[in-house]
Amino acid sequence: MESTAEFPLAFFDWYLENEIHRDLKKFYTDITEELYFNNTDEIDNVNHIIKVLNIHHDEVASEYITFSFEHSSKSKLKQEVKRAKEFIELGFQKRFSEKKEVRAYADFLRIKLNSLFSNSACKEFPFLLSYLEQLDSLIDQYSKQSTNYSYTPSFVFIAKTPEEQLSKIKTLYKQLHEKPSVISCSLEEFINAFTGKEIDEGINWLITGKNKNYVSKPSLLYFLDELIDKRFLSRSIINDLYKFIRYVFRDHKGNELKNLKQSREAMSDNPASKDRIDIIISSL
Repeated sequence: MESTAEFPLAFFDWYLENEIHRDLKKFYTDITEELYFNNTDEIDNVNHIIKVLNIHHDEVASEYITFSFEHSSKSKLKQEVKRAKEFIELGFQKRFSEKKEVRAYADFLRIKLNSLFSNSACKEFPFLLSYLEQLDSLIDQYSKQSTNYSYTPSFVFIAKTPEEQLSKIKTLYKQLHEKPSVISCSLEEFINAFTGKEIDEGINWLITGKNKNYVSKPSLLYFLDELIDKRFLSRSIINDLYKFIRYVFRDHKGNELKNLKQSREAMSDNPASKDRIDIIISSL
């Protein structure tokens, strides 16, 4: 079972309950029956260490070779910790606009993590603790930061994995940049703007209304509304949407966007470039 953005500790929950003992059995079988049949010198069934006679002197100089279950599990566990960290970071990132959500998420993760620490597998395999402690430390880091955290009101694109998030953001950027361009900014700035990070110059929105001297704020509002409706952005930002827009976006001349509430109230069902925006979002 793999961890997911919704359940970042799912792998460890499953692994400690079931799979670790299957891996242990395979470890003993591989060493004592497959690789070094009849050459086992010593087996430590408590620490799960096997000492075998070295039958490949050309590769290793010593007379004996020692294998441990801890070492054989290292690569898999490091990879899963890295994956869980990415999901946990993504989870906090999505919630930083609301301190209560950050605390609730941290509490949820701690409850699950405490159940893992209490699992009998951690007593049988003490090396597991170091991996779980890395996740515990990460949760503490983010939850403590949120206590006095003044969040950056940039957007967080919702995806199942960090890799998918970055891929979709790049796709969105490419579509918005196809001529005639809808936005003007660097790819790096766009990625920061949609991964909850600080931005420098912001994103210039280039769609103008009937009067070409003024940017079409209704088209920008429609674009963001559609991202929210299609669940690419969290609905929790709706109450602070104008704050997010003022932080991230600029008009076609690089000036701050103002009177957003008035633009919302006067917004029609067919804002400028509506069809183009629909096509762009449908490509995600």
